[in-house]
Amino acid sequence: MAAGGKPVSVRSVADANIGAIFGWGFAPHHGATLQFINAMGLEAFITYSRELAEQYGERFQPAQIVLDMAAKGEVFSDD
Repeated sequence: MAAGGKPVSVRSVADANIGAIFGWGFAPHHGATLQFINAMGLEAFITYSRELAEQYGERFQPAQIVLDMAAKGEVFSDD
């Protein structure tokens, strides 16, 4: 939530990546979060996320958007 209680939405992959780098310090040499997922491959990311969830809890389950995109063969892109 932004100041005043208004929800904040991400409008692009670039917004999400910049937010990850400057907001919580994700490693910029990976291109940030969504580029890291793309580079790893969505299926591999889903597998790894599920392994982490088994070990560390539900918060590591992959988001539905990632599952949907993988099923469609999509990647995170502003194109």
